[in-house]
Amino acid sequence: MANEIHANYASGNTLYAVVRDSAGNVWYVSGQIFEAWGTSGRTADDYDIGLTDKSGSRYVGNFDGNVPTGIYSVQVFLQTGANPADGDSLVADDDIFWSGTGRVTADKLLANKAVQTKSTGEIRYYDDDGQTVLLTHTPTDAEATITRTPS
Repeated sequence: MANEIHANYASGNTLYAVVRDSAGNVWYVSGQIFEAWGTSGRTADDYDIGLTDKSGSRYVGNFDGNVPTGIYSVQVFLQTGANPADGDSLVADDDIFWSGTGRVTADKLLANKAVQTKSTGEIRYYDDDGQTVLLTHTPTDAEATITRTPS
């Protein structure tokens, strides 16, 4: 996938993003792990994901495909020096529900292909390409409840 990260900000600047998990830890790009900000003396320059200025006040960037499935916070910073720095200003933020292969949105789940296996009840929701599974869940029925567990 590509361009899952979006930010609106005046064109002509340098922006970068960082990804945080629900505990507030930051994705260390080179180490492929979430950690507390500043572990082993690391700075924003170790956590940054570069964004591309697409003109018209729109920036885009790629979500790291090595991040595990989950819901993440994406923070976008304005880079003021030659490299990302801890003192850079936050200019935008967003939440991403990441399937491990792509960003999951209600539009994709409702508009794209979904296939249910009758024998198991498993439902697979597909991305725009019709082949990449964004979300799989298996409803279970009991006498008084229906439970859907994302996997």
